[in-house]
Amino acid sequence: MRGAIAIVALGWLGVGPAVAQGGRPVDETAFSALKSVGDARFRPDGGQLAFVVGSVDLAANANRNEILLVATADGRILHRWSGSSPRWSPDGRLVAYQGTRDGRSGIWIRDPAAGTDRFLVATPQSDAWLGRGAAKNFEWSPDGRWIGFVAAEPPGPPATSDVKVYSRIMFKTRTGFTDDRRTHVWVVSSAGGEPRLLTPGQFDEHSIAWAPDSRRLAFVSDRSADPDNSFANDLFVIDVTSGALTRLTSTASAEFSPVWSPDGQWLAFEAWVRINNTKDSPAEDTKAYVVSSGGGVPRRIAPGLDRRITEVTWHPSGRSLYFSAGDRGANVIYRAGLTDPNAEVVVGGKAQARGIEFDGAGHRLVYSRTETTRPAELFVRDLATGAERQLTTLNDEFRRQYTLQDAEEFWFTSFDGTRVQGWLMKPVGFSAGGRYPLILNIHGGPHGAFGYSFSDRFQQQAAKGYAAVFINPRGSSGYGQAFSDGSLLNWGGGDYQDLMIGLDSVLARNDWVDTTRLGVTGGSYGGFMTNWVITQTHRFKAAVASASVSNLISFYGTSLYTDLVEAEFRGVPWNNYPMLWQWSPLAHVKGVTTPTLFLHGENDHDVPITQAEEMYTAVRKQGVEATLVRYPNEGHGVRQPGHVADYNRRLLGWFDRYLKQGARPTP
Repeated sequence: MRGAIAIVALGWLGVGPAVAQGGRPVDETAFSALKSVGDARFRPDGGQLAFVVGSVDLAANANRNEILLVATADGRILHRWSGSSPRWSPDGRLVAYQGTRDGRSGIWIRDPAAGTDRFLVATPQSDAWLGRGAAKNFEWSPDGRWIGFVAAEPPGPPATSDVKVYSRIMFKTRTGFTDDRRTHVWVVSSAGGEPRLLTPGQFDEHSIAWAPDSRRLAFVSDRSADPDNSFANDLFVIDVTSGALTRLTSTASAEFSPVWSPDGQWLAFEAWVRINNTKDSPAEDTKAYVVSSGGGVPRRIAPGLDRRITEVTWHPSGRSLYFSAGDRGANVIYRAGLTDPNAEVVVGGKAQARGIEFDGAGHRLVYSRTETTRPAELFVRDLATGAERQLTTLNDEFRRQYTLQDAEEFWFTSFDGTRVQGWLMKPVGFSAGGRYPLILNIHGGPHGAFGYSFSDRFQQQAAKGYAAVFINPRGSSGYGQAFSDGSLLNWGGGDYQDLMIGLDSVLARNDWVDTTRLGVTGGSYGGFMTNWVITQTHRFKAAVASASVSNLISFYGTSLYTDLVEAEFRGVPWNNYPMLWQWSPLAHVKGVTTPTLFLHGENDHDVPITQAEEMYTAVRKQGVEATLVRYPNEGHGVRQPGHVADYNRRLLGWFDRYLKQGARPTP
């Protein structure tokens, strides 16, 4: 379960001052001034870069996406328009993109020189959950004649009854119920015309990639007997003209994200090897492989790197692969040859580096980078010299307007000798003579991780006078497979002890923390852990549980993710109900004393709102202060800007109510 509301983590080594001490405090609406940046694409000659900028219109309660074209040499903005997913034509004259205008939604093609747009094709989508790494993408063929795309079957005739009848396991989608429309691979002439369906049938396909010869498309599909009850993704290649289909892999686990080598001889991809896995947040770290385009035995890339690999990309020379992976709170870009046992760091440091894109010659790399006090921006790196420069400054005004706080990295030894990493962010305006309340933040997953990344929510806590602590307990990714496996069969066991021992470590080193004013919060699995914490200890005076799990038995039968429980607890629940109940917060709710706020989306099918309702009812029945907040038309995490602002206000208001009343003023 991914962290609700996309909570990200932060951290650094050593105590540093706030970035702009004269700025305003980061409040519940500061997020609306932030810009996100990503999906950067070089024009083939490298002279321009297209990328997507995300922004928030709080007044209109809307999220916006805009495509910017900038000069690579100096970052000068040349063109901008509404849309997402920009893709250059092979000759560099046109940009295909996803957009909606004039009442039509789908793939559009823009001529930047003429400033004109033409509609190419509609790309209807189903809300069906196809699993991790399932890209509903589109791409130009290398010869420029075609655009391949992933889209759902057109809707059928309107239903004649409001009765819903299901006979499949995956009858739920992320926020609704299945329409039973399959997702397939299509092609359309880039000049326009009727699209052609390449993969009809009763299976879903996604994640397409063109071969260099423009005659073949690779894609991913689960063609097991019951795809709803497995995650057996395999790689396929289809001849665009004849429709001839070649199956490249046939494993018991899952492959993702195929990319062709420049010479067309190989496909690189990401994969798991464990049979019992989950479509959502697996314990198993993803690995990188290559396989001959004609089939054969896949070969693992950089087998000596014990990290969770993603974003596998070929260098244009075809001699090496680039990819990224989390590493102890950072996200690092690596490079490895086809036979190298290990990988070398290309972009490292205490930051999150993502989004690997090369210019046509392979001389330059563009990626996004974020740090604790720096929202994401694009950077360009010369691969020959290592010289690097920042290309965009979209969030400079935000950094000037607000006071941003850094954080301290710390490590501690847990109960069994395991070394665990965490971070402490001091309150803005910290004074050594003061006494301050503290909030423990818990990430989702359970295999997510905090790291060196900007978070307006943690900045809000610091701005309101709280110390914020965030720890990566066992089960977190970025520390190797054994550490990622640390929460299997043990939700609330070793990871709970890591969190409490880590908190004790902070308190022992920082006597300015008021131990009588401690709060705890988290979303998704972090919400589960928040529920668990308040059933195990009375040390916290307030808690906020977002999109939280409380009963693993009922969660299994109502969530979209039956496979998550099966993977984490190694089997179906009726073979071991006592174990699932043992690790359910609801089983231990008697005697809870912590006032708790429950925040949940009403349409959340990842973690149904009934999970919050069960815990809320049990807490209130015992006479403990609790409030349940339901967000209409929201799924697993709050997305509408008005709801995000409300969520932020309620979370901090709850802690203010219980951690600041009667608090001793600071100097």
